[in-house]
Amino acid sequence: MSSNQKLDVGERRAAQGAGRSLRSVFIALAVFYVTAGFLNGTYLYEDASKREYGRSRTFWMALTQPLAEVSNVLKLHLFRDQVEKVRKE
Repeated sequence: MSSNQKLDVGERRAAQGAGRSLRSVFIALAVFYVTAGFLNGTYLYEDASKREYGRSRTFWMALTQPLAEVSNVLKLHLFRDQVEKVRKE
């Protein structure tokens, strides 16, 4: 590489082998969204049940029902309730 060409920060880090692999980033994002879904599953299901009747409502209720069940079985919705109670105070 000639001295006239400059690397941006991302290219320099990639050349050094620094940073995270794309796979680890995807895994972290997946864990984040699954955790958020479980913590909010009950509320997502309730919100879906308030939608107008039709395909959209049916789709969202079917999608969020397993999240709501896991949230209720593991009592994860109680954690969100406590956070909301503290936030309101």
